[in-house]
Amino acid sequence: MADTIAWLEVHESLSGWAQFLGAMLALVVTYITAFAPHWQRRRQLKNAAARLLLNGFEVLESYHRTSAHFLPTAVSIRAAGLSMVTVANEIDRFPIFELSDQGPRSTARHLVAVGGQLKLINLVLEPIATDLDDRDGTSEDQEIIRELVGGRLELVAAIISGKDLKRPEWPNSASNTQ
Repeated sequence: MADTIAWLEVHESLSGWAQFLGAMLALVVTYITAFAPHWQRRRQLKNAAARLLLNGFEVLESYHRTSAHFLPTAVSIRAAGLSMVTVANEIDRFPIFELSDQGPRSTARHLVAVGGQLKLINLVLEPIATDLDDRDGTSEDQEIIRELVGGRLELVAAIISGKDLKRPEWPNSASNTQ
């Protein structure tokens, strides 16, 4: 270090450049130090959002796979609905507006869509569970539920994978009257 200082004293015109490089290095270190927590938070949010999307998919997939092995009961359907609502509530508590991507195919919109699908399934399963309070489930009930959950599972998989989803086309009332 002493040799470097002595060399800089001999070459006085370079000492200004050394001072400039030292100041620039200090600015870069300050910038990195100041923004590292922000970058870490964004990475954590992105990972947490991906985990929530997978949780939504997994709760649907789990019920769809296991429901093939037993006839539905009111308790099993309510338990499935409760697990789906629990994941949907966890998605609702997630700070989606802190995510960096907010576009039409963003993670934030995927979270909202998956949470909505989970709540929708619970709304549909609850009347089925109420109907099964008075009777035993049949294989027909099992197929209806599996078809319902399977359809939502395919939709959630398409949402998560980023496939292009098409809006439904409603029949034109003018064409029905002709």
